[in-house]
Amino acid sequence: MSHYMDVKNYCAGIKKGKIRAGLYCKKAVDRFLTDLNRKKDEGFDYVFLKEKADEVIDFAESLIIPDIETEDHKLELLPWMKFIYYQLFGWYHKENTKKRRFRGGYIEVARKNSKTTSLLFPIILYDFFTTRAAEAYLVSKDNLQAEKTFKEIKMILKADPRLLKVVHETIYDVIYKNSRISFFSSESMSIDGYRNSVSLFDEFHSYTDDKIVSSFRYGARARLNTLNLIITSAGLNISGPCYAENEKARKILNNVSNDETYFALIYAYDEADDWKDTENFVKANPSLGVILRKETLVNDLNDALLSPSRQPDFKAKTCGIWTSGVSNWISQPVIDFLKTVPVKEFHDADCWGGFDLSSVNDFTAMSVCFKTDDGLYHLMHRFFIPAETFSERYSKENINLIDWVNKGLVTLIPGASIDYDYLVDAFVKIAKDNRLKVIAYDPWQNVQVLKQLENELPATALVAFSQTMKQMSLPTKNFEKLLIDKRVVCDNPVFHWMLGNATVRADVNGNYKPLKENKSSRNRIDGVISSIMAVHMADSQEESPTMSFDDLLALF
Repeated sequence: MSHYMDVKNYCAGIKKGKIRAGLYCKKAVDRFLTDLNRKKDEGFDYVFLKEKADEVIDFAESLIIPDIETEDHKLELLPWMKFIYYQLFGWYHKENTKKRRFRGGYIEVARKNSKTTSLLFPIILYDFFTTRAAEAYLVSKDNLQAEKTFKEIKMILKADPRLLKVVHETIYDVIYKNSRISFFSSESMSIDGYRNSVSLFDEFHSYTDDKIVSSFRYGARARLNTLNLIITSAGLNISGPCYAENEKARKILNNVSNDETYFALIYAYDEADDWKDTENFVKANPSLGVILRKETLVNDLNDALLSPSRQPDFKAKTCGIWTSGVSNWISQPVIDFLKTVPVKEFHDADCWGGFDLSSVNDFTAMSVCFKTDDGLYHLMHRFFIPAETFSERYSKENINLIDWVNKGLVTLIPGASIDYDYLVDAFVKIAKDNRLKVIAYDPWQNVQVLKQLENELPATALVAFSQTMKQMSLPTKNFEKLLIDKRVVCDNPVFHWMLGNATVRADVNGNYKPLKENKSSRNRIDGVISSIMAVHMADSQEESPTMSFDDLLALF
């Protein structure tokens, strides 16, 4: 079956502006159409054989895709997908039409546009069944994701009795005659020596380095038709290997670099586009309206507008806008709402605490959370600074500090450094007035304070609370949701100030925690950290494991 008209109409739609597209999608179409006009030129080494591309598309659309929500169905490729197939599998060398033109490539498209199901799966399966002694490899960020995707490939094979009949399945491979499909993670070791016929790199933006990509590129030299193809969305790390590959692709599309064997296609907003304009969705989401619903993206956009911490991820994964992952965390309207909710006093009530112990001359924050039956989280704070640092802080950090001290919101501790006995006494007083169940702490904090708390409050559990990005991410996101849902009650202006200071920088896996703008910043966030710990303890349904003082000493 010929799919030429679908591809021709798609290209014409892009050229005439009937299909809204970004700059680098337009340039990819221009490159394709220009190459079609060059195929008779003596200096152009390639020929276009659309029947070969049609063969691959027909194979792809014969695959049965398992669906847990609806009935299993055959894959139906959209015009933008056929455009990709036509280029990867339509171009060949004039002197040897068995030798494919494109041996490498970079495809960037927003998440949930079916790039895995409609591109990755059919390409790897086609190579597996049609290449002699195929070594078809799927590479994901980690083993868990690789195993998940590999399982989905096996499900496609099992859905078709014709395919299932001819393949042999092992834990790590699928075998057909003398060909195989295997999976790797980006962290895999000892991958030299493979003669890969096709290697597909899924979500390259999440890789910390390009070692496995480089290894498979070297392995590809031993074969005639190897394809090393990156299929990814944009990411949050502009210093990582994926952004470097993105730059390479853009240079090729801009005719700054020339590599006739490298395919490049980027679906993304243009630099001047407003990321909040829903009319731009289609530029990064070519499956919009068919596979991807506009209402879904609108909901995601509204969520990002309300929660600035989610904006970098939205911009990258939905708009194709690369960012450094840094953003303000909580929007000002959310902080302003905290100021309007009446507070409640508690006595003889269950509560959970957390403290962010400073260095000897810095802010120290202590937070306690009371959780009420109406689903609200009431926060109470104590903040401490050394008295001899007060003047400098007042002039350089916050002019409201003198008012906060006069109102008892910040306690001045005599001297130039923190007297940790003050902190112990504060927790002891809270414990006497209420039932202090838990105190969460950073395990690398002052050992003497922890020892005193253990002695003074034998009925209160001391819980080590790791401050790593991975461990803090879920408590941070849960706390953020509570703030947005207006379930946090706190009228403390010091906390409001610190909440407004907090930024987040997501890692490649989308983990984040509150951070200062930079290490030298005087904008404090200590009360935010202690609040997250206290709220997380309040939400813990099971008793958290405690760390004894002797166990703690073993860490040092």
